[in-house]
Amino acid sequence: MSSTGEEVARIAEMLPAPDSRDAVVIRAEGIRKSFGDNLVLDGIDLVVHGRETLVIIGPSGSGKSTLLRCINLLEPLDSGRIWLEGEEITRKGVDVSGVRQQIGIVFQQFNLFPHLRAIDNVTLAARRIKRMPRAEAERRALELLARVGVAEKAHQYPQQLSGGQQQRVAIARALMMEPHVMLFDEVTSALDPELVGEVLIVMRDLALAGMTMLVVTHEMQFAREVGDRVLFMDEGRLVEQGAPADVLDRPKEERTRRFLRRSLQMAHSLEDLTITEAIEEREGFE
Repeated sequence: MSSTGEEVARIAEMLPAPDSRDAVVIRAEGIRKSFGDNLVLDGIDLVVHGRETLVIIGPSGSGKSTLLRCINLLEPLDSGRIWLEGEEITRKGVDVSGVRQQIGIVFQQFNLFPHLRAIDNVTLAARRIKRMPRAEAERRALELLARVGVAEKAHQYPQQLSGGQQQRVAIARALMMEPHVMLFDEVTSALDPELVGEVLIVMRDLALAGMTMLVVTHEMQFAREVGDRVLFMDEGRLVEQGAPADVLDRPKEERTRRFLRRSLQMAHSLEDLTITEAIEEREGFE
């Protein structure tokens, strides 16, 4: 059985060379976004450094998902600017497709094409956008599917997979484009509780491998164990941010304290599990 360190090393081999921890990978200034009369983001300023895992928490409707969608250019800004590795990506005439190849995003809903096998879902964008030859794309896709623990499901269709397996295929699909940053938008919210750990372990291993990540989640134990920094949002504003222990155990703001009092904690630690062990543990109860 492989150790966590071995799993992380294999994942790191498949990622682009990570940015320096001193490098500013994402910078946002004055982000404002409304939907009709509803102000969703109210002047957000944000800096994310290389290899950092920034965990964003907050109540539903606080603007967390919209912030990720703005960073990925899925939503246009009303005002403000965003930079990726020093290049402004909100400027007029930017190559939106090129930006999205560098900023991978995984959603709460898996968004896999139901008529395509897992391996075809993973290779589709690389073959069409990057013009990667089929044989090369399928070789890399199989390696990625193995790294997220679903290599044996490569030739099955989404409806033949569990929710956790579908979500791990979606993560492999995002990694296929060799992004410099990964965004995770409440990726475990639609999963049965027993499947959540499988996905969180893959995300933990990505963080350990050096991927820069912004993670919107309600999984507080993940925030505590994997996050380098926790940011609390409410009503479109950044209320509080800091080291996980400071924000989760010693919040300065009353609004943060109220939110955390109502939040459920994960029952088990992720620290020592590998993705293989998590799957075996679940299957032992089936």
